[in-house]
Amino acid sequence: MRPSTLDGLRKQLSDWREQQAEGGPLAFFAQEVIDGLEEKLSILLSLIDAFQLSPMGFTLKDPTQDSWGIILPDASQPGRYRWQGFRADGFTGHCTFDTPELCLGDMVDFGLKVPDQGALDRNATTQTWQRGMEMLAVVQACNSGLISWDESCRRREEISSRYQQAA
Repeated sequence: MRPSTLDGLRKQLSDWREQQAEGGPLAFFAQEVIDGLEEKLSILLSLIDAFQLSPMGFTLKDPTQDSWGIILPDASQPGRYRWQGFRADGFTGHCTFDTPELCLGDMVDFGLKVPDQGALDRNATTQTWQRGMEMLAVVQACNSGLISWDESCRRREEISSRYQQAA
């Protein structure tokens, strides 16, 4: 159940172990589920000390790709928190929760597992990031109806051309 929490994972583990022991209708794949829950619990436990020292700005990376998430106060909903996803070429989305701990659990559910403090600052200074953010602005303008699809295509081609010439 998303987002994962320590208590929630422990409860799910207990339930699945009971299902496995009783031989219920889902017992045939209970061990696979148990293994996954144990892995998530282990990851959360390994992260919790560093997270508790400084939850705001806590950054995790996906170990299989260049994809990160950072925990921040939510700018559009005061008193709530978000984890903001990003890649080398810009922001990819966000999820908002009532606590930073729920953000952490959801990041782990999303596959972000490796602490990587400073990743946003490192990426945000690159041309790849700048190009991606310019492209994102065009997409947002098109999605908001401020520019047409044809105009967005023209602008994206112009941005791509400008960055290819700079390379």
